[in-house]
This record gives sequence, C-alpha cells and structure tokens, in this order.
Amino acid sequence: MARVIKTVVLPDGALASRRNAIPYRQEILQVLSENSDGLVNIDLKGVKTISGSFADECIGVLVMQLGFENLIKRIKLINGSQNVVRSIADAINIRKLELATQG
Repeated sequence: MARVIKTVVLPDGALASRRNAIPYRQEILQVLSENSDGLVNIDLKGVKTISGSFADECIGVLVMQLGFENLIKRIKLINGSQNVVRSIADAINIRKLELATQG
C-alpha cells in the first residue's frame, strides 16, 4: 500500500465555483509533483455538497495534467458522503473521456 504523503482538507460546507477550487488543485498538484510516489488523501469530512464545476476544477482537471491512471493511483478520497464522492467521480470520468478522445 502506498504511503500517505499529505492530507488535503477541503473546506466545510457547500463548495462551488471554479475560482474557489483552484488553490486546492494547485496544492494537490504541488504535492504530487514534489513526490514521485506516495498517496495524497483528499479529506471531504466537512463537505456538505460540491458543485460539478468545483469538482472538475479541483480534481477533474488533474486527469488532463497527470493522466487518469496516474491520478487514481495517487489520490484517495476520504470521509466523503456518497453524493460528494459521486460528483467528484463524475468529474474525473468526464475528463477521462475527454482525454481518450484527444489521443
């Protein structure tokens, strides 16, 4: 099992807006870029709802930057409700399909 190198905690409440998601994506990307192996936990404990745009900008965009296979090996969603995790999974899958049509 991969070693956890950092836990990124998303803020409590209802998360919306691409602009608000960018700092969290940048933090995740920086940690992954600085460590060639290891796992980043994304803690969703306080997240009540997450918009598709926040989920895409925070995590979906990482599919385009890192590749789908690499991303799913390097991040783990923890403490999230089923609806929040599903929204993030949808954003990842949309980007995965987009990546596949580009190649």
